[in-house]
Amino acid sequence: MNEKFYLGLAGELAAKLDRISTFVTHGPSIGSYHEEVLKGVLSAMLPSRFQLRTGFIYGQDKGTSQQGDILIVDENNPDAYYFREGNFVIANPNAVASVIEVKTKLDKKAFVEAITGLNSFRQVANSHFPATFVFAYRAVTFNKENLEKWYESIVDIPDRIENYPWLIYSLYQGAIILKTPTATNDQWGHMTIEGEDNEVLKFKFLSLFLQTIRKAILAYANQNTNPFKNALLDDLRFGGYIHRYGKNKPSSL
Repeated sequence: MNEKFYLGLAGELAAKLDRISTFVTHGPSIGSYHEEVLKGVLSAMLPSRFQLRTGFIYGQDKGTSQQGDILIVDENNPDAYYFREGNFVIANPNAVASVIEVKTKLDKKAFVEAITGLNSFRQVANSHFPATFVFAYRAVTFNKENLEKWYESIVDIPDRIENYPWLIYSLYQGAIILKTPTATNDQWGHMTIEGEDNEVLKFKFLSLFLQTIRKAILAYANQNTNPFKNALLDDLRFGGYIHRYGKNKPSSL
């Protein structure tokens, strides 16, 4: 996978977005189309045991999650579904490797909706917590001031690392990634991935998003291979601040 592959993929996604927006202004219809476009990209990179569905997970004694836009389900699990009708499912939490929320435009309201919806999968799951992601075609600028307002609005979700999406991605804005503690730095939370503002960055951020999903799938399957060897991360750098839920002020790295 070289630079031309990801540049072409990002260009294809952007072109399809612009194409449908020219003719259709109905928000839910555009959102459904965006999900289908992303599914097309993901299906090309997933092993056949994993299928892309939409729907809910159900946990005994814990009820049902909110509806997820894209569930990556391990169909090698014989107990994967409680119910399935076409691509709509009620799935066993243990068979769901990842959940992705898709937004046409990510602003404060959409951010809170996405985080709340994804957290419902954590609440319902028993012992296995699926990796969560947010994919947006457009977004409000990922700067310190905007993000501080977004994160301080998350007041009903415990500020624990397992309640944070692995990655939040916007085709036109960049990425917010989950930093985990290390042996030399115990800070954790969400931080932006930054780079020069130019067209080439689209495929680099897209590479990071796709390979992080691949990492989640490999972790679910207990594989230790490194998917980031195919990601194009040169010229990208971590932002200077860590963002956490609630009234936590952004902390500098």
